[in-house]
Amino acid sequence: MPILTTPQTASSLHGHDGSARIGPVHEDRQREGVYYADARHSAKETLVSVDQLQRDGLAGPFELADKTALDAARDAVFEFKALRRQQLLAAKKAGGDNSTYSNPLIDRHLDVGVIRRLYYDANVQSAVAELLGEDLYIWRSNFFVKSDGTGQNKWHHDRHFENGDAALDLYDTSNHFSITMALTDIGMDEGRIEYVKGSHQPIAGFDRDIPRHIDEVPEVLQNRVTPLPLERGQFVLFHAALLHRSLAFGEGNRRVSMAARLLRAGTKIPPYGSANPAGGAAARAEPIMYYRDSGLMRLN
Repeated sequence: MPILTTPQTASSLHGHDGSARIGPVHEDRQREGVYYADARHSAKETLVSVDQLQRDGLAGPFELADKTALDAARDAVFEFKALRRQQLLAAKKAGGDNSTYSNPLIDRHLDVGVIRRLYYDANVQSAVAELLGEDLYIWRSNFFVKSDGTGQNKWHHDRHFENGDAALDLYDTSNHFSITMALTDIGMDEGRIEYVKGSHQPIAGFDRDIPRHIDEVPEVLQNRVTPLPLERGQFVLFHAALLHRSLAFGEGNRRVSMAARLLRAGTKIPPYGSANPAGGAAARAEPIMYYRDSGLMRLN
């Protein structure tokens, strides 16, 4: 797998005079006719968000600068979901598994313009640069569609590997991050997202030597569990080690969230994830499904 390198380009989206600038890094965006005004937050807003990210492991919600493409993106996801359902039914009918199918919900930032452009929204670019820094790539994206009958996504974190074959370091906050974006409203009863505040760093009494997915968090974390309802067009940034889940769908309209996993330039992606700290079967490194060398997209 490749080691990411940083192209020799200007390090900021903006010139010294504060004007918007598109350099070589952003030529792909320019070709699509996507241009960016200066959407930097005020110094006070930035400090508040930095403090929130350091303390809680998550910052936001923030608002997209341009929400006009959200419905088109949502409808595209519904099509991907329908295709995935057909794949699963065909596999079941054939008496096999679905391993021969590439999941149509995975990595559509690569080939669907209406999805890709959401990550280059001015406010996404501003928040990412101010809170996470630059030289970041999206290496994986996915969608989570929930409606009647959809169950929960268990407690988990997004840190599947460190750097090449290096051991997993859950508390390294420098190189792995996630973005979650709401393509529809995600209310308290519509399979809401929850996270454990501060779980990106050590917590007294909590042993992180646990399986990758767990049904419930231990009692010592219960008072840190925080609901995260999102309105259409809102997004959050968080450290990849943050424990989070989404509940089973209760009632309301079908909802869609879009998630992307980020890594810093210079990070090597292994064919398998790093072994989980927990012992036994729970420690086994899992393959990074459907990964393609071409799957990397420079975010900033």
